[in-house]
Amino acid sequence: MTRIAAMENDKSHTAKEISTLSKIPLPTVTRLLKTLSNEGLLNSQRGSQGGYSLAQSPATISVASIIEAFEGPIALTDCTKEDDCCSYESNCSAEEPWQKINDIVKNSLENIKLSSMIKTKKDDGFVQLNMNMGAKV
Repeated sequence: MTRIAAMENDKSHTAKEISTLSKIPLPTVTRLLKTLSNEGLLNSQRGSQGGYSLAQSPATISVASIIEAFEGPIALTDCTKEDDCCSYESNCSAEEPWQKINDIVKNSLENIKLSSMIKTKKDDGFVQLNMNMGAKV
């Protein structure tokens, strides 16, 4: 998703193109793109001019929605799932704290947008070291 978001927004991108740029094998890229398309995060267009493009602006797509496309609802433990309960639920003191933790994690992931995951600067954040220690220039 970050690779597509960083590319030109006004055109579709092929699975092969994305595979080449990301260095992820084509069969894996194809499966990922199909899943993201089925979940409504990508638009797919068939044909010789076909390919994939974002269904929404990168500023509106959350990291949570991308994770949920592959994993389902975000739930750190079974007791945080809405439809699940375990045999210890009636006497468990950890259920409520786990639900709070899960809510915080999920809300955090919902607040991180795809646009913030795109590297836009050439600066990689690393300090450049000079290996000419003490050498006179």
